[in-house]
Amino acid sequence: MSRIFLSHSSADTAPAIALSEWLAAEGWNDVFLDLDPEGGLKAGERWQAALKGAAERCELAILLISPDWVASKWCLAEFLLAKSLNKRIFGVIVAPTPLTDLPSELTAEWQLADLTAGALDRQITIKLPPGDRTATVAFAGRGLDYLRAGLQQAGLDARYFAWPPDSDPQRPPYRGLRPLDTEDAGIFFGREAPVVKALEQLRGLRGAPAPRMLVILGASGAGKSSFLRAGLLPRLQREDRAFVTLPIIRPQQATLFGETGLLRALEGACARAGIALSRSELRAALQGGAGTLAPVLQGLVEKSSAMHFGEAGHPKPPTLVLSIDQAEELFLAEGAEEAKSFLALLRALVIADAPISVIALFTIRSDKYEPLQVASQLEGLRQDTFSLPPMPKGSYAEVIKGPARRLAGTARALEIEDALVDALLDDVEEGGAKDALPLLAFTLERLYDEYQ
Repeated sequence: MSRIFLSHSSADTAPAIALSEWLAAEGWNDVFLDLDPEGGLKAGERWQAALKGAAERCELAILLISPDWVASKWCLAEFLLAKSLNKRIFGVIVAPTPLTDLPSELTAEWQLADLTAGALDRQITIKLPPGDRTATVAFAGRGLDYLRAGLQQAGLDARYFAWPPDSDPQRPPYRGLRPLDTEDAGIFFGREAPVVKALEQLRGLRGAPAPRMLVILGASGAGKSSFLRAGLLPRLQREDRAFVTLPIIRPQQATLFGETGLLRALEGACARAGIALSRSELRAALQGGAGTLAPVLQGLVEKSSAMHFGEAGHPKPPTLVLSIDQAEELFLAEGAEEAKSFLALLRALVIADAPISVIALFTIRSDKYEPLQVASQLEGLRQDTFSLPPMPKGSYAEVIKGPARRLAGTARALEIEDALVDALLDDVEEGGAKDALPLLAFTLERLYDEYQ
């Protein structure tokens, strides 16, 4: 799967090739460019279908904006396709183009990097097809630096998340049976494609009418908690124009007021946003129902997204994401009253679009989904689902080797022999993929603890 799709006019062949080569030099070498002799369009392919397929499979689209791009109905179609598929989109200006000529959806929602403004101090010499003709393309270094920062911030890969966290420099790279958390985004490997698909589904929900609920379904041991905590939430936090996230709620036996309940999530979010509300005030807002809680949540959205909230041309404020991990705990006998009150409160929040919009994001075991699906408090509300199947066997090698790569060049550098990787993968194969992930995680933790 090419992670980046380059959309360009046929008149902009030279800057398209130059930008593709710059991306490869910066480490983004999984780019689809139709002109590429290896990864691009092949002779005899139906080019419209091939381009559509590549756009659907990518994680992010870069639009090479020029007057020719604006005039091309095919380029506009590629942008609208990427937008309809809820892809991340970057606009890169490669020839001076009035912003008023661009689609309003592009200038309002997505980042633009201007490679024509300022000193054109980055020169890239390329070969033009067909043959060996060469050309030199000059880009503004400042614009390339801005694009690089934006791509890194987009979090297309675990390596673009700092790890280990500053707060825990000795954090183990293998977490055993504990779920990876938000600070472990940098060592979350093996689920890249499902993360992309789930993010696209969440972006689609943001643009859909209320109610907005997404339920991540998976078998016990599939890694749903890590998927939510280390996969989705850190990337949603980087899309701060679109989303504001609350700390994750874990119901246990007290969904509202327990150690990992909604009250503590609100307390953590307010502290992070610099909002001075005491626990007592937050408790009172919760007890007052959606009418008293909504202004608190609105304040969080406005404060957390102050950089973008109310920008000229910005279509709407960010959507609040309220995450509930291991939602099967909502239906334990212990704490049932708090769970019912929580679900009633949640219903009132997700059915309203004002003053804020809310997405409720659940993880739950597939075999425990029915109680949530038929909960009386959520009756009549649409629940979208996302299936998280067992990890493909081909992904287990990255679970083993990926975290070790993050320690390369440090005092804790690890060397994992190929023979050990082969032995672990053989065990995965023998045991079957269904239950392999927790057992592999446990084994890696023990090996690290015993042998470093």
